[in-house]
Amino acid sequence: MSKVLVMESSYENCAEAVERAFAAFPLEIAGKRVVIKPNALKPCNPDTDTAMVTHYKILEAVIKKVETLGPRKILVGDSVGTEFYGRSDEVCTEVRFKEVAGPYYTNMSKNLRMVKLMHPFEREVAVLADVLDAEVYISLPKMKTHGLTMTSGGIKNNYGLLSGAQKSWYHYYTVSPERFARILVEMFRLRPPDLVIMDAVLAMAGYGPASPITYPANKILASDDAAALDTVEARMIGFEPEQVPLLMLAREFGLGETRLENIQVEGNAATLPGYPKPEEPPEASYAYKAGVGTGSTSRSYYRERVAFRPVIDVEKCRFKQGCNACMDICPTRALTSGKSSPNLAPDQCVLCSACKEVCEYGALELLPDSEIMARLQSAE
Repeated sequence: MSKVLVMESSYENCAEAVERAFAAFPLEIAGKRVVIKPNALKPCNPDTDTAMVTHYKILEAVIKKVETLGPRKILVGDSVGTEFYGRSDEVCTEVRFKEVAGPYYTNMSKNLRMVKLMHPFEREVAVLADVLDAEVYISLPKMKTHGLTMTSGGIKNNYGLLSGAQKSWYHYYTVSPERFARILVEMFRLRPPDLVIMDAVLAMAGYGPASPITYPANKILASDDAAALDTVEARMIGFEPEQVPLLMLAREFGLGETRLENIQVEGNAATLPGYPKPEEPPEASYAYKAGVGTGSTSRSYYRERVAFRPVIDVEKCRFKQGCNACMDICPTRALTSGKSSPNLAPDQCVLCSACKEVCEYGALELLPDSEIMARLQSAE
């Protein structure tokens, strides 16, 4: 039987909850390569009334606990989302992940591996190799509601394995919430976490992924079964598991326990009173209420991001001085040597945004390609 720990907590005493989580779900960490992945969506101040990212104090408590267990190596990082593709260092600095992780912080979007997925499309994607290679993988999601997936937790935190604007590609093409849930399942199956510790001290409510609405749940959840944890989270928010397509897919593929009667819950997992959860199921993955941009998404919102391609400022570029960073990191070799700067083969670009992550001279921006935009619009 799967077990989920639900602990009363605050950011000031979260180390106690983290200690309990590791005691309840012991991991063999000595001599191992440990990867810790929080949720780093976009820049924000975690110490104000925002709940868009995992709070850095929980990350800090997990790191300190792992240090005591004798790992060979610790890596901490994530691939950011929304309008901040290619800017992981900037985001992780503002949300204080770099500060608390210290020497363990790594920009995981600079170490990518191409993986072929068959569902919901046959497509090669660039994913975080550090997570795939982890001997122990600890996931630190935030308790959130979401305009498309209804809830966001341990399974969806693995969507961050997709680097850069590839996330928008799937939003644009998957069309339905159920189909979008399938790519979340596929990303989860690449490397399920060994331990999930969820920040539900200050949870995010409303139409995520970046809603300004918060809910003080004052809890931390933990489990070695991400599906079970997400099922308990859904009930606490006020959903039945059957209302969340992602949980039903997880059940279909046997990715964990999603039947509440088969989950042993330690602690108070009662439905949180007055939690402002989404009430309108989305009609399509590119048309749903969301706390980003204008407060909603549209096909044009994602079309622009699907059309993103690197644009190089020749005046700032140091290609002539021997810099090949963007070419070296490109996993598809879409960037190759040119006369005065790297050349781009637009149709070979998979939108991983790694080129922007490594450019140290501010010479590269991700901008919509007009030909690709026109091609997408004509196909709609």
